[in-house]
Amino acid sequence: MSTEKTKTDGNKATENSTERAKEQIDNAVIEPVRAYGALTTDYFEKLFSVQFDSVRAFADKNLAQSRSWLEVKDSESFRQVIEQQQQAVRELSEQMKKDADRIQALNQEYLKETQQLTTENMQMGRKQLEENMQKSQQQSDKSKKSTSTADK
Repeated sequence: MSTEKTKTDGNKATENSTERAKEQIDNAVIEPVRAYGALTTDYFEKLFSVQFDSVRAFADKNLAQSRSWLEVKDSESFRQVIEQQQQAVRELSEQMKKDADRIQALNQEYLKETQQLTTENMQMGRKQLEENMQKSQQQSDKSKKSTSTADK
């Protein structure tokens, strides 16, 4: 009966250890990878949005300028188109600066969030390591006590 009980206890201990190891892998690897993946996907979604908006604005402005050349019929309309072109260049330059600022802010936000995620994961890993060391010490102490009791 005691051999059977020992086997059952051993199986339960093995199951508990396996479950604990699975939870630790989930917490140490899978969850951080998932969080980093979500962060990176959000970053690229925002980045592409800024880039697509910039390309759209640039294309619209250039097409409008191309159409304005089709309206040139005399020297006065030629002068107006030239002035419009100069204004368009100024507007595009301002837009490019705004877009560059948006991308820079986005990059800084991504870097900050990545560093925060890394710090949190390192702290969690350190905590799990400490817990594992304590459990190992407790099991070692328990094993020594049972060996000492069996010897008597």
